[in-house]
Amino acid sequence: MQPNVRHPSVAEEFYPSDPRQLEELLNNLFSKAASQSAADRVKAIIVPHAAYRYSGEISAKAFASVFGRSFRTVILMGNAHAYLFDGIAIDGHDVWSSPLGNVQIDREMSRRLADLAPDHFHELDIAHHCDHVLEVQLPFLQHSLAPGFSILPLLFGENRPDVYRAAADSIIRIMTGDELLVASTDLSHYPSYRDARNIDNTTLEHMSRMDIEALEHHEQEIRQRKIPGATSAFCSPDAVKTLLEIGHRLGWKSGEPLYMNSGDAVHDDRMAVVGYGAISFSES
Repeated sequence: MQPNVRHPSVAEEFYPSDPRQLEELLNNLFSKAASQSAADRVKAIIVPHAAYRYSGEISAKAFASVFGRSFRTVILMGNAHAYLFDGIAIDGHDVWSSPLGNVQIDREMSRRLADLAPDHFHELDIAHHCDHVLEVQLPFLQHSLAPGFSILPLLFGENRPDVYRAAADSIIRIMTGDELLVASTDLSHYPSYRDARNIDNTTLEHMSRMDIEALEHHEQEIRQRKIPGATSAFCSPDAVKTLLEIGHRLGWKSGEPLYMNSGDAVHDDRMAVVGYGAISFSES
């Protein structure tokens, strides 16, 4: 029986579809991240999900912190950007494909999540079909991790603001200690270059402290201040807060935040930018 495969939907738009070109790009990005040494105790990372020409350098530095590591399962989390639905969408495919090859989905963990919290977690392939938020992480994982890992892709749809608590409850219950958590988010959207840096530095500070209350206050303040162009502080709030809640409960510590924005790209507009940040979290 042929496996049910999710094929790439944003290759060539966000990253090269040719395997050789993609490997060459990743080699170049990771060569710039050489100063980031792999750490045996890193358990989670927050990374951006823009086209590689914009956020690839930040992503490579984050993934360099787990370079060569072996994990049983990578739990990929993000807020849906392409489809409206309620709850948290588990992908029902058997395999995700990228130009670098195939990666198995951890169907056992998927079933356990759906059984533990059916009011929150449910299979919804269409939610994952065209969404770039998790797909763009797959080549970075294939390039940086030891072969043999599987993935558990989770997309958050429309939910109560405190859904991260229930999500963290369930995810912690299925974790064995051999997982890497990845929350995929960009930071501020479309303020000026200067405003973005101010907004994003505060966002990353709260994320580093795993201070969800302060992060939510910061989100509210950004909306109230009506900063020109700014539409959000970050675009995967449920995924990020779930990771932070898990990290807080398990006593993780954060690494030094990494940051740039689209205005740092060559010849790019600085009047309306998107922020990109990354943070690693390790066992104490």
